[in-house]
Amino acid sequence: MACGKSSAAEAFRAEGFGSIDTDELVREILRDDPRVKEALSARYGAAVMTPNGEVDRKALAKIVFASPADLAWLESLLHPEVDRLWRERVATEPERNWVVQVPLLFEAGMEGGFQATVCVAASPGVRRERVRARGMTDIEADSRDARQLPLEKKMDLADYVIINDGSRRFLHEQVRELVGIFKIRQP
Repeated sequence: MACGKSSAAEAFRAEGFGSIDTDELVREILRDDPRVKEALSARYGAAVMTPNGEVDRKALAKIVFASPADLAWLESLLHPEVDRLWRERVATEPERNWVVQVPLLFEAGMEGGFQATVCVAASPGVRRERVRARGMTDIEADSRDARQLPLEKKMDLADYVIINDGSRRFLHEQVRELVGIFKIRQP
């Protein structure tokens, strides 16, 4: 969280890659999928629904990040649909290079579905500044971090690591370097 996955994806887009953000897919599902809304309403009632029948994502987040069982239930509801949607979108342009942002890639065991994995990392102080700038409290950030593998472990598991403590220019230079490697690896 707050390492700069979106900024790195933007840099990949600048290099001609297609980009899919699985967090955005989750937002779409919560907004548009009546089956998911029904399941959430059945489990949590009005606590997670707005008066006009939309999912209150902040209320839902408070519940699931406070309860491992609720988080696991929500992930079991959403992950199969997220997986289906990103694969469907990639299949529309199979010849294109794609970057798929998956914040919990290793936690969800999804890393095997990709040619290569890239971890975008930032130092704790930089990450803390970024989450505060988003309006998140330290307690909220710590709660979400506790549900993830430590960043160091993700860096060990990834095929490549981008360090995002510096300028956007430095980030883009690292992405260009990876693009060169990926072009060599492609059939």
